[in-house]
Amino acid sequence: MMDTLARLAVPALVGVFLTAALVSLMTGWRLRFAVLAAQYLLTATLWQVAAVKAVVGLLVVAILGLSGRQVSLSRKAAETAAEATPPGRLAALRRIEFQTNLPFRSVAVLLVTVATWYLVTESGYALRELPLSLNLAGYLLITLGLLSLGLTEEPMSAGIGLLMVLSGFEVLYAPIERSLKVAALLAAVNFGVALAISHLALLRYTGRGREA
Repeated sequence: MMDTLARLAVPALVGVFLTAALVSLMTGWRLRFAVLAAQYLLTATLWQVAAVKAVVGLLVVAILGLSGRQVSLSRKAAETAAEATPPGRLAALRRIEFQTNLPFRSVAVLLVTVATWYLVTESGYALRELPLSLNLAGYLLITLGLLSLGLTEEPMSAGIGLLMVLSGFEVLYAPIERSLKVAALLAAVNFGVALAISHLALLRYTGRGREA
């Protein structure tokens, strides 16, 4: 099993880094959920029960996608009702916000990535039972997830960051503890977090029309 993980760890590490960086830099829940689904499939290759992890990840994304659709419909209804807002104003504000935040987020992702690399390769925090690339994949998911969690108060975005942290923990823990009971418990935790995120997002936006 460890030999298989070692072979898959390097391409998974590259994919994990790209998806985690995109989640931190992108806006728009549809694209971010698509990237999150790809990330779940990548991390599933590092599990002994890969099919279980892949199914759980896709179901989590489906739950969030349904909630995101409901939130999007509520926002559109609120924007249509707000006739006092000049046409195109909200879109322009979003473009300006995106342009000003993108350089900061890019630098933050780079700094967190470098710090994580140093933490794993030089500081002795890597788990000796796992290959270096697998350690990097797990720690990158945790640190970049915490970065996404800390950069926003919006429930969906913060929730995606929290799910990334959980995935990072699973990448580090699952190869060591291969019990199906642990896999079931981690799946239950992911479903619970996804439901909580959906509830908070709907509670915040449905019928209120508030922007992220």
